[in-house]
Amino acid sequence: MDVELIEGAPEFGRLIAQVEETGERVRLTADGEPTGVLLPAAELAALEYWAARHHKGARPQEEPADEYPPGPTAFGPYIGYRHPHGGMTLTRGRVVVAELRDADTVAWLEKQAMYGRQGYMGPKRLAAFAEFLAR
Repeated sequence: MDVELIEGAPEFGRLIAQVEETGERVRLTADGEPTGVLLPAAELAALEYWAARHHKGARPQEEPADEYPPGPTAFGPYIGYRHPHGGMTLTRGRVVVAELRDADTVAWLEKQAMYGRQGYMGPKRLAAFAEFLAR
């Protein structure tokens, strides 16, 4: 789902709730161009796991911005914690429910995760492949 970038906490809180309830991503756009992706925390964790298997670590990042808002931001029942390198972790209660990342970072993670998944063989498959090669 694509949504034009919104100003205001109530609307953003509604989008976070939608991601939490449906498990689907919301792409934020500005003038029709993707700027950010709001995605379930578990989905981001899986992307980062598979990307790290291929890339052997996290994506290199630039120096953090000198200024970013101090303290967390409330979006209805959700609390957003900004990252120094951009993006935000969104919680409800003590549970991480969603993550906001810029569109370029999510695209890079998806590409690296694809390569990480393609190169992975589980233990049974690896044993069968080794047996095949031995023959």
